[in-house]
Amino acid sequence: MKTFPIIILLAVPILYGGSIFLIGTEDLQISVGQYRSVRFALQEYQADSARLYGSIMVFPDTSSVELLLFHTDDYMRWRNNSVGVDTLDCLRTSSGEYEMRINGFGSLVLVISNRGNYQPVTVSFDIKVLFTGSGESGDPLPSALRIALFLMMVGVIAIAVGGVITKYVFAHRKRT
Repeated sequence: MKTFPIIILLAVPILYGGSIFLIGTEDLQISVGQYRSVRFALQEYQADSARLYGSIMVFPDTSSVELLLFHTDDYMRWRNNSVGVDTLDCLRTSSGEYEMRINGFGSLVLVISNRGNYQPVTVSFDIKVLFTGSGESGDPLPSALRIALFLMMVGVIAIAVGGVITKYVFAHRKRT
C-alpha cells in the first residue's frame, strides 16, 4: 500500500511528458568528410529534461557517424572553422537507437557527420524531441488577452443593451 504513492510520484513526469516529431524516416547520402544538418527550434517551456531520441541505420554497417548538437550561432562558427564553438552534445554511433540531452532552448542544429570513415555512407534515421512537462506555454499573455477580449465583449453588450433600454424608456415617456 505504501508503494502506490511512490509509483504515482514516479509516473507523474511520464504522464505529463510531451514530444515533438521532427523527422520521419529520412535517407541521406553523406560523402567522406561531409555532413548534413537538421535545424529545429525548442521553446523555453519545452526545455525541461529535453532530449533528442530516435533510431539510426548506417550503411555500410561497418561504418559509424558522428551526431553533433549546436545552437545555431555555434553551428555557424563551427562551419567557418572558428574558435570558441560550444557543442551541446556529441555522439558517435552506428546503427541502433540514440539519445542526446538538450541543455537549453532556442534555435538548434543537429549535424550528422561522416568524419572518420573512408567511404560514403547512407544514413536512415528519425528524430523526436522528448521533454517533461505539458509542453504548454507558461506565458500569461494568451490568458490575459482572452480576459481582455471577454471584458470588451461584455462592455459592448452592456452598451448595446443600455442603448436599447434608454431608447425604449424615452419612447415610452414621450407617449405618456
